[in-house]
Amino acid sequence: MPKEKHELNKNWEAGAKPITRGLIIDQPWIDKILKGYKTWEMRSARTTIRGPIALIEKGSGTIVGVGSILDSIGPLCFEEVFENEIKHNVGPEIYTRDGYKWNHAWVLGDVLPLVQPIKYQHRSGAVVWVELDTVAIENLQAALVEIFSTTQNVGSRSKSASAEQKTSKIPYARDGSSFCINLCNKNGYFTVGEKGSEQRFSNYSAALEYLKRMPTAKWRRPNLKGNWGIVSAIGWQDATTTTDGSDSRQNPVSD
Repeated sequence: MPKEKHELNKNWEAGAKPITRGLIIDQPWIDKILKGYKTWEMRSARTTIRGPIALIEKGSGTIVGVGSILDSIGPLCFEEVFENEIKHNVGPEIYTRDGYKWNHAWVLGDVLPLVQPIKYQHRSGAVVWVELDTVAIENLQAALVEIFSTTQNVGSRSKSASAEQKTSKIPYARDGSSFCINLCNKNGYFTVGEKGSEQRFSNYSAALEYLKRMPTAKWRRPNLKGNWGIVSAIGWQDATTTTDGSDSRQNPVSD
């Protein structure tokens, strides 16, 4: 089993450390985050929190997704906010106003919308963070286990003496490259999505599911010189991989 799946199991499988904290995000920003158009959540101060969190739609009383805080950048000057608009997706009609103070970027990754929102008990005074109640924690954990166990168990095949074979649909680009485990893994992460609003996943299956939800799948892969760039899918094909995640048909290509 690929290393990335073990990392995923540590976060989501039964018995793993549950998510106990949720970040409250208003519209339209929460939708932009869930759809992959926004990877920087702009706040007025930095955060020291890292790792998995619940994503809460402000005023809804529900958890609508999960993600991870990867970094906290700031304070940013006006030029930096302007240059990174594609990441935070806040329009100039907002950040050019006098007194604009949301100059810290909380960098999000591993964002995953939930199939069904999960209710939680909103505690009085909670504005930014919510400590989730026991029922919400258990329901969220169960939902994540179901999502990822389904993803990982699809394609179970009988074992041969050499290796277990798995078949699934993966996107391929015009240059002949495709989204496969070994080729597209850079330092333990798979980078997918539109340029400037890309998502990083530590799990291959989660990244592949994200690509399936895109109108046109886009991902980063290296060329023969080792330079990483974005390619767009022109179609989907069957890919046969072994348990070590290799795919003998996929090789780096020249740009």
